[in-house]
Amino acid sequence: MNSVIETADQWTDCVNAKDIDGVLSLSATNVEISGPRGTAAGHDMLAQWIENSGIQLRTLARYVKDGKVIYEQKASWENEDGEVILYSFFLVKEGKVTQIARFDLLEDAFGSSGLSEEDLV
Repeated sequence: MNSVIETADQWTDCVNAKDIDGVLSLSATNVEISGPRGTAAGHDMLAQWIENSGIQLRTLARYVKDGKVIYEQKASWENEDGEVILYSFFLVKEGKVTQIARFDLLEDAFGSSGLSEEDLV
């Protein structure tokens, strides 16, 4: 469980630093990325997202079970005022993030991942 959290924490830190090489080194080659604008896959799309999003994430809570992680995060974007709470889902296999999904509601993240309040760490 700790290695899953460490991987997701490092991935988030690299996104905040706009460290594309760091994020890609922690992500599977065919990583799947899902969010409000749709679903994409691969390192090229992930690198493009990091470069263009300008997102900053601060983790408030972690739910973890069987290589799956949901982070409750406070998010802000460059050139935009305010912050929002969002829920980031990570699927980690063999030390690599293989799937990332963003949810606006915790219930949706739980429903998609199979995690629950009982998995809060």
